[in-house]
Amino acid sequence: MWRSVLFALSFFCVAATAEEAAPAAPPSYDFAAERAAVLADIESTSKRVDRIEANWKKTESEMGRDLLQQQVVADTLSMSRRVDAFLDEVNKANIPEVQKDGVAVLRAENEFLQSRLELAASDLRSLYELYEQAQPDKQLLVLLNINDFYSYMNWLLGERQQNLAMMAGWGVDIKAERRKLNREITRYAEFMASYLRASARQKELLKLELKTLPADARSAFESQVATQDRLVKSAVGNLKELLVLMEAQQLPVEQYNELIFKATGNLAEAVVSVGAMRTVLIGMWEDAGNWFKTNIGGILSRIVLFFALMGAAVLLGRLVRRGISRAVTHKKARFSALVQDFFITIGGNLVVVIGLLFALAQVGWDLTPVLTGLGVAGIVIGFALQDTLSNFASGMMILIYRPFDVGDYIEAGGVAGKVGKMSLVNTTIRTFDNQVFMVPNAKIWGETIKNITSERIRRVDMVFGVAYTDNVEQVEEILNEIVTHHPSVLKAPEHVIRLHVLNESSVDFIVRPWVKTDDYWDVYWDITREVKVRFDREGITIPFPQRELHVHTITPPPTLPEEPVSLQRSDTGLRAAGEGEDGLP
Repeated sequence: MWRSVLFALSFFCVAATAEEAAPAAPPSYDFAAERAAVLADIESTSKRVDRIEANWKKTESEMGRDLLQQQVVADTLSMSRRVDAFLDEVNKANIPEVQKDGVAVLRAENEFLQSRLELAASDLRSLYELYEQAQPDKQLLVLLNINDFYSYMNWLLGERQQNLAMMAGWGVDIKAERRKLNREITRYAEFMASYLRASARQKELLKLELKTLPADARSAFESQVATQDRLVKSAVGNLKELLVLMEAQQLPVEQYNELIFKATGNLAEAVVSVGAMRTVLIGMWEDAGNWFKTNIGGILSRIVLFFALMGAAVLLGRLVRRGISRAVTHKKARFSALVQDFFITIGGNLVVVIGLLFALAQVGWDLTPVLTGLGVAGIVIGFALQDTLSNFASGMMILIYRPFDVGDYIEAGGVAGKVGKMSLVNTTIRTFDNQVFMVPNAKIWGETIKNITSERIRRVDMVFGVAYTDNVEQVEEILNEIVTHHPSVLKAPEHVIRLHVLNESSVDFIVRPWVKTDDYWDVYWDITREVKVRFDREGITIPFPQRELHVHTITPPPTLPEEPVSLQRSDTGLRAAGEGEDGLP
């Protein structure tokens, strides 16, 4: 950037020097002599620049090349300023004969500019070759020289354009010169467009290659990508300057605007008119159509391959589910229903997920960003869903230790009922009055779990109280007969009937028969009812809570004989006879 600024400043410095050196025309200005002097200056400058150009090609030092290039610019500008001073006098005179001298000078300058442009184009190609061969640390210096050549060549073309405009103003037929200039500008634009295409293509290839490399091997390619990016930006900037000249010459610029848009991806960089906008949009539509025609076969084949692989993954998942189902439901496996459902579901879904990733990889999808994104998302989701993950972990512990199974009656998490369904997050419990509760697994695992139906048989604990006046042997015989004759009471383990507690109001007997778990409540209710019926029939009393009260009569002391009381009026009110003023005797 600083070299471009220095190059621009050199233009202005030399221009100011030339303007100061150009003397004011005397009243009797000799146009013929001045024309001869200017033509001689053009010829001498051309020879001098040719020698400098020859030395420039032989110089290998970048500093030496830069100094020689600046010398060429200074000599060319000095000559151009002298030509401009002469042409100003020609315009002031406004004489047809004098204008002929001006035309001769303009044609000579155009020939000089044409030769400079050809040499500059040749030197620019040499610089590009040098850039390709230079080491990375020297490529930047070569690139700065290339940018200076861009500015120099654009200036040469602009000077030729101004000269032709001046001759056209004098009524000179410049059709041939205009066609020649148009060819030069178009050729230069085609050269820049070709180089821009190549640089942009090389940049894209390096980016694609960079994605396939590991992180520790990307530094060299990143440097190359940055270098190609600088080349693309430099070519775009120079081509945009050329488009300004081409529009002044009324040359078509739409295709170059489209190229700039494709290289930069920025529509504002390229569009300078409605026609250019239309051309860019048409080109985008045509490119999309061509891409679709070219890639439709590959797209369809990838779609078919993807769905075929996914169909195979789903089918394989079903087979895996069946295989796991047979394995976990085998009699020897002895897995709970919860564990069976877990393995069947997880196994089938895992096969489908792996099949999906495999299908995406086969159709060209890069899974590295996806897996990386899933890892980052997993961390974020883990922090956001701590409670859910706690339930998940508790669900895994329940599956491992199997404190209950589907269909068991449990008391856990403050809810009592039958386990209807369990997931890794919560457990569904249906209470005895047909209410459904979804209890988080963390709450279940974090509290006491009471499994009522985990064992095949249960003991029914009952207590019956009789009055103290009843016969103990008779009560024991009645209870034993009721329990023994019940069909659902198991013979083994043997039942227990004992006098247990002498309560305040009753004599309590415990009755503890063993039954199947499913018969628990039936036995409980049947025995309770039968005990009431038999006790009533046999005259056994089921006492109410009672308490004995002992009342003791106390003889009151003898009363004193009654005496009449007389009341007297005093200052403080009525008082009994014999009382003092304060009411005391």
